[in-house]
Amino acid sequence: MHIKYLWIYSINFIKEENAIIYLNENEIKIDDLRREIPIGVRVILTGKNKRKRLLDLGLLSLILRKCEKGEYIVKLFLDLSISMKDIKEKIGVYTELEYLSLCDLERFKELDKDVIYILQQLKNFVQNRNSNEQ
Repeated sequence: MHIKYLWIYSINFIKEENAIIYLNENEIKIDDLRREIPIGVRVILTGKNKRKRLLDLGLLSLILRKCEKGEYIVKLFLDLSISMKDIKEKIGVYTELEYLSLCDLERFKELDKDVIYILQQLKNFVQNRNSNEQ
C-alpha cells in the first residue's frame, strides 16, 4: 500500500485511540514521508526477515523534515534488516521519539508547548542514560 493510499486509509483509524496499520517494509518509501503526517499515525512494518517494528509515521515525517541527518535516521528506522540494538549503537536512541527529542527543538514551533516540554524532559533522560552507559 503506497503511503498516499495509506493516508486516506489511516484517516478512519486516527479516530480510534489504539489503531495500528500493518504494512510490509517495501510499502513505505522515504519520499512518502516528506509531507506533514499527523503524529500518532502508527504502523507495524514487517520485513522480509519477519522482523516487526512499530513506528509513528508522524514522528518520522517530523524527523525527516526538521532534524539534521533526518533522511539518514528515517532510513535506519525503516530498514528492518537492522536491529533496534544496532540502531541504538549507531545513533544512541531506541525510538524515533527519542531521536526527535535530541533535535533542535527551536525548529518545532508548530508543536504544542506541552509536547515541547515532554521532548525536553526526554532529551535529558536520553542524554543521562547515554552518558551513564559510557
